[in-house]
Amino acid sequence: MNENRLNSKSDDLEDVRFAAIFSYIPFLCFIPLMKYSHNKYVTEHAKQGLILLIIEIIALLFLIDFVSRLFWALILLITICLAVIGIFKVLMGKRWSIPLIGKVLEDYEV
Repeated sequence: MNENRLNSKSDDLEDVRFAAIFSYIPFLCFIPLMKYSHNKYVTEHAKQGLILLIIEIIALLFLIDFVSRLFWALILLITICLAVIGIFKVLMGKRWSIPLIGKVLEDYEV
């Protein structure tokens, strides 16, 4: 039987379905991760549910005005620091690639 489909031999079919459903309900995704760790079908759904939970928590944090402002202030501070480092590198006559950004530009030849 296909690994991505329900396997009625290892678990009761209804229990597996409910566990897969719990995977997508915030904070309940931990139940299938622990209880059905032996079932590949359920764990794949539970891992996806966990990623969704993390994204939901991050989205909720950005709804809080203070956290959102703090995040964007931090981004602005980092970009200013990188710009200052870039200016110093140019004044010293050295080549410098900004971490992550320089790699992306090299890979895509932008």
